[in-house]
Amino acid sequence: MSILTASAKGQVTIPVAIRRKLGIEPGTPVRFVERDGVVVLEKVETDISSLFGILKATHPMSLEDMDKAIGEAVAERFERATRR
Repeated sequence: MSILTASAKGQVTIPVAIRRKLGIEPGTPVRFVERDGVVVLEKVETDISSLFGILKATHPMSLEDMDKAIGEAVAERFERATRR
């Protein structure tokens, strides 16, 4: 068991043994979950299927409309960059 001290920003360092056991490397998403007064650290498993449905379309858009919107955004960005 490790005793950790929170920094002024509320940060703690996860002990190396726990990081290894959970497979936590730099950049690995984790979450803290409170359960009946106990805080649990969980590694967040991310795979492409977990992202399904995260974005909601406000209205259907055809591929042609998407291409047009992308082209307009690229042209706008180019125009702003050349004005500098």
